[in-house]
Amino acid sequence: MIDLLTYHKKKGDEVASFRYPISKLYYYIVMIGAGGTGGYTIQRLSKMMNAFDSVKSFLLIADPDSVEEKNLLRQPFIQQDIGLKKADVLAKRYGATYGLKIGSYSDSYIESVESLEQLFSLTDFRHEHGQYIQKVLIGAVDNDFSRSVMNEYFNMTDDLIYIDAGIEGVFVPSGNKPTQEWTPDEMLDHMESGYSGQVVVGVKKNGQVVLPALHSVYPIDEKDAIPPSHNCGIEPYQPQRMIANEMAAFQISTIVNELFSSNSIYIHYANFNARAGSCRPIYAEDSYIPSSHNEAHLQPS
Repeated sequence: MIDLLTYHKKKGDEVASFRYPISKLYYYIVMIGAGGTGGYTIQRLSKMMNAFDSVKSFLLIADPDSVEEKNLLRQPFIQQDIGLKKADVLAKRYGATYGLKIGSYSDSYIESVESLEQLFSLTDFRHEHGQYIQKVLIGAVDNDFSRSVMNEYFNMTDDLIYIDAGIEGVFVPSGNKPTQEWTPDEMLDHMESGYSGQVVVGVKKNGQVVLPALHSVYPIDEKDAIPPSHNCGIEPYQPQRMIANEMAAFQISTIVNELFSSNSIYIHYANFNARAGSCRPIYAEDSYIPSSHNEAHLQPS
């Protein structure tokens, strides 16, 4: 495991770039996307934030989409939510349920590193002696434009945990054919697709990459350059399965659980299959990039 607190301790004759010795982390979490994967992740994270009452944390949800009737099939919304902003609904619902202050931003899509940085800027009143505000970015989006923005932010910032979840879409034959006109091969592809996915954890501390982020593991498709704000109302060609969304949310939750319980990163990335309920992790210690000081930040696993 990678122990985050060791990056805030004395380095020989040097001291890390902070004003006072750090003994605890404040997890400032920004979630981009409040649909299938994001919505189920918010359910789990808010419950976890309540359960780990000794760990200080804050959750801000960013998504300008409104709840539509079709979302009720696989996203955590109810009939009364239709027409309301997803981020606002979930922040209010789970904040009230667990007595948490959960923020929401639903004015626009996050399409630049500047707007993403703004979401991490509400920190003034969170500073206290012996505490470091650890930024955590969670991406639960379905387009590579947004992932490119988050990856660029990872590259530009000196200190960040970037967790990205992606799932395979369900195969649907082109042409909007009714199911009775599908070929046996098309039906088989449809039934077997939409279950796999991955969650990747990138870590940057003191300006250096500790664990490579998403683009280094699964290269982002630069051709998917249409900002989500220009894509409104277009039906996704490949819908998603609720069970895949829930398993992606579970994988994200295991990462945050380790952060809250031990201030550590246990896995670098995990590939999963929701149909089989299986997961293949790559452990952080196997991908760890030592700092220029050749310090060991690993705990025995």
